[in-house]
Amino acid sequence: MSAARLLLPFCDDSTLIFARRMRDVLRESAPGSQVTLGYYLPEQALSPRQLKTLLPDADFIEFDKNSLLQAVESGEYSAIITSRVYSPLANALKTPAFKNLRHRAQVISFLGGLDFFPERGYANRIPCDGVFLFPRSDIKDFTEYAAMQAAKNSCLSVPLVGFGHPTFLEPSGGTPADLAARKDIYFFAQAISPLTRRGRLHVLEVIVALAEAYQDRTVWIKLRHLPDENTRHLHREKYDYTTLLQRAFPDAPTNLKLTACTMDEAMQNAALGITCTSTAAIDLVREGLPTMIYLDYVDNYMDPLAAGMRRIFRKSGLVTSLDDVLHLRSNAPDPAWVEQFFCPRDLGARVIAMIDELQSRGAASG
Repeated sequence: MSAARLLLPFCDDSTLIFARRMRDVLRESAPGSQVTLGYYLPEQALSPRQLKTLLPDADFIEFDKNSLLQAVESGEYSAIITSRVYSPLANALKTPAFKNLRHRAQVISFLGGLDFFPERGYANRIPCDGVFLFPRSDIKDFTEYAAMQAAKNSCLSVPLVGFGHPTFLEPSGGTPADLAARKDIYFFAQAISPLTRRGRLHVLEVIVALAEAYQDRTVWIKLRHLPDENTRHLHREKYDYTTLLQRAFPDAPTNLKLTACTMDEAMQNAALGITCTSTAAIDLVREGLPTMIYLDYVDNYMDPLAAGMRRIFRKSGLVTSLDDVLHLRSNAPDPAWVEQFFCPRDLGARVIAMIDELQSRGAASG
């Protein structure tokens, strides 16, 4: 399909990062396609700063509930490609009259990122025409789950299933050419994890200790967002690191700094990355950077994301003890784990192929 018309909706920082990366892989695989980003206003959770930072060209159109459904119905687009299945669209796809519209856009859903609660993600995506999943083992599980649900509900059918995500493109191999010369250490924060104030203070103690021990390096806390942002976000931060650092560590070392830079900017400078439960771990591995996942923070047993992160990364070789974090001892990711989670870089071509197949099926049934 050389001239596909594709809409990538977004509403917050996570969905916009997905949309930008998906646009990149689609433009590479199908340069003749028209790829449009659409800001879904009913769930907007981006500050003006975030929107300008993440999408400086302001190259997007705006949608509300009705115009999104109209865009799907009208056939204006070949496909809607999304990392979040907005409820009006999901509900419409459960309706036979809408689902069976011959010329409507196909709806293809990706995971939002690391899926700590896979059954919830499965249920949200069953109404779609196509679904892309990871790790590879989830394809079988999802297909069986979807078949079981379709047998119970005649309005549902089993979507076409593919493997991959634009954030989880397989590492190109090797490390950045200038890695040995880099000095910056990044801690990548997550909005709702660690869950408790005690847990976050513990993490800050570790970061302060690193800055004190490695005064020839800059230690960055890479914020998910600024304290006054994302008040409408699905994941609202209760204990922000900026305030906690100011109050609990007023004399923190000067080489400890806060930043709200983009992930891409952090990847260009990082010598090593540390996180608790952030998808940043995936970005680090993809870019060939040393990666440490620290899950033994205070009150981790109260944090559902900690258990999910430990399950997902159990065989990765990246879950790191406190002693190893403090001494910056990192391990290379396990190759078998990488193969399960990271997809070939022809993802854009496989998305286009899925759209072709879905349209062919629709034409045959019509």
